[in-house]
Amino acid sequence: MNDADLLLIYKSLRLPILVIAIAYITYYVYKKRTKDEMEKPKYRMLEED
Repeated sequence: MNDADLLLIYKSLRLPILVIAIAYITYYVYKKRTKDEMEKPKYRMLEED
């Protein structure tokens, strides 16, 4: 493989990999269980005030 082939592979795969990564992060953050775990500190801090 020459540099042009490697560059073509890189350019064709970077956008789908980025989209998959963003979709996974969004899924992880907005899952019901994870969302509840992420919200707990907020409510705990509000109760302490």
